Amino acid sequence: MQPRRKFIKTLAGLAAASTARSFAAPEPVLRPPEKPTGFPTMWVGAVTATGGVVKTKIPPGLHPRLLVREAGGEPIIFTAEPQRDPASTVVTFHLEHLRPQTDYLCTLEVNGAPAVFPPAMVRTFSPEGQPANFTFAFGSCARTGSQHAVFNTIASKRPAVLIHLGDLHYVNISRNEPRHFRAAWDTVLSSTTQGALYRNVPLAYIYDDHDFGPNDSDNRNPGRPASRTVYREYMPHYPLPAGDGDAAIHQAFTVARVRFILTDLRSERDAGKTPDGPGKSMMGAAQKEWFKRELLEASRSHGLVVWGSSVPWIGTKSNDSWQDYMDERRELCNFIAQHRIKNLCILCGDAHMLAADDGSHSDYSDSQKLRIPVLHGSAFDQGGSTKGGPFSEGTYLPKSNEGLFGWVEVEDDGQRVAVRFTGRNQNDEVKVDLNFVAA
Repeated sequence: MQPRRKFIKTLAGLAAASTARSFAAPEPVLRPPEKPTGFPTMWVGAVTATGGVVKTKIPPGLHPRLLVREAGGEPIIFTAEPQRDPASTVVTFHLEHLRPQTDYLCTLEVNGAPAVFPPAMVRTFSPEGQPANFTFAFGSCARTGSQHAVFNTIASKRPAVLIHLGDLHYVNISRNEPRHFRAAWDTVLSSTTQGALYRNVPLAYIYDDHDFGPNDSDNRNPGRPASRTVYREYMPHYPLPAGDGDAAIHQAFTVARVRFILTDLRSERDAGKTPDGPGKSMMGAAQKEWFKRELLEASRSHGLVVWGSSVPWIGTKSNDSWQDYMDERRELCNFIAQHRIKNLCILCGDAHMLAADDGSHSDYSDSQKLRIPVLHGSAFDQGGSTKGGPFSEGTYLPKSNEGLFGWVEVEDDGQRVAVRFTGRNQNDEVKVDLNFVAA
């Protein structure tokens, strides 16, 4: 059998098995997963000004190469990173020495022949530390394997990066078995709309409860080791300060003069229903110290700091949010106030709504002098739910079959960073908006 025919046949079998495992997941889903119409191809993340990461799924025994080229240029050939887990079929390519602000077409070659996969696109960021205008999208919460048109809308707008704040799927796995987490990832990546988006727009993703473990999950989740390990296997992530294997997934990256900080607010958190107090933490001690260092350093070296929180920040009602960790929230606000950090904004997930606050309701410090804009851009594909508030610009809940996302336009003249946030639906209609300037 020719290598190309063998590859197609083997890949089809792998995809079929993956889909079957997805529907046989041992934990209940909140809504039935949609039937995938394709299979995982390539997906992109960890993009910088000079590189990125491309992942794909290749059956064992085949030899892949990635051909990366500018328009009209000669290909740069990258070989796959050695696979650490013999049970894994995920292949990773690390791209290096690329040019900033450049589009690169990535095509896959298997056993010396062109693969059947459509090409992926890597668009490198603007140089770090230099002012630049760019856009990014963010949001969270989609049915397992969703084919919603909102993903096509995001892809068509060509953001520099998509920040996914969790609930990539709703399989609610509470078993320490990597195969179940792999099957959930495969179902998501088999969606034609999501697959096309993740092939062409860099993904920066952290999990929340339903994709880390069961509903409202915390550090007691029995599936925590498998969840964190499979995240590293499938996700083209930025460097993880906590290290390899069964460890937290917090990370940070830079686009031009904007620093993005993504925190792991599930796998290290104490149980939400335990009494609040100075020892109760959503971040855990090590991650919190890292977060504070990142905040302090980034606020002094960057024009804007964007913190991705997978759960709502504003609120007074206990509902699996920062309200269940009031002491730690006040501690963080006091740290921000003490160090006079004024160029921070917060992106929030989990709540199925669009909302924005200009900083009028986000300060929980003792000084009450902070003004931190807070933005909600969910849900990609779920029914509406309101969490937290009040919000200065109000809230918007999705109508039947409506998909939502957050869209952020950054304008940086080197002196100040102006931000326009709009919460939009799959028709690109604006439902919530807020403009602010980083101090």
